[in-house]
Amino acid sequence: MILLCGEEGKYLRIIDYKSSSKNIDLNEVYAGLQIQLLTYSDAICKEEDIMPAGIFYFSLLEQMIKADKKISDEEIEELIRKNFRMKGLILADIKIIKMNDNTLTSGSSKLVPAAITASGTVNEKWTNGVDKEEFKILQDYIDFIIKQIAKEILSGKIDLRPYNKNGKTPCEYCEYKTICGFNIKQNNNTYHYIDKKTKDDIIMKMRNETRGTGL
Repeated sequence: MILLCGEEGKYLRIIDYKSSSKNIDLNEVYAGLQIQLLTYSDAICKEEDIMPAGIFYFSLLEQMIKADKKISDEEIEELIRKNFRMKGLILADIKIIKMNDNTLTSGSSKLVPAAITASGTVNEKWTNGVDKEEFKILQDYIDFIIKQIAKEILSGKIDLRPYNKNGKTPCEYCEYKTICGFNIKQNNNTYHYIDKKTKDDIIMKMRNETRGTGL
């Protein structure tokens, strides 16, 4: 957890250090699978009355550099630094991007998943971000989905319904297959299929589902 101070107040940046390469997938967030960092962000922002600046993953994987030709130590260092660039979701605001990377004036950041155009605006094509309203929708949805999960746990709902994303499921690596007994060919077992929707589609669905819930 890192606090960034700006003219409008304090902002929260959360960094999760991983031993693997990981990124924020809003399709998984919508499915209720990838909610950890957004949950941290939502809880702390509400408790401390601060604003979210971004949620990021920092990979601790040892970097192996491959090149077709001999390259200098400086070029190797630059490639390593590029590979260590954090992944995740940032508040798509020029001030916030520069607060996350105070060396950035234009182009892509070497630290966070964001870029600035030559005219000084957010380069949306190379920025993995959401605006303030969209970040609020994400936080509301996280609150909504956590309450929904809690209700299902308390009601004793234990349906066998592993996710299926592009043909990949957690069953491939599960050590408890024989205990679980999940089989799509019997007992009306079905996967929880995760679609690949655009950011705009997901935000709209989240807004619609949390509307009228009192959040």
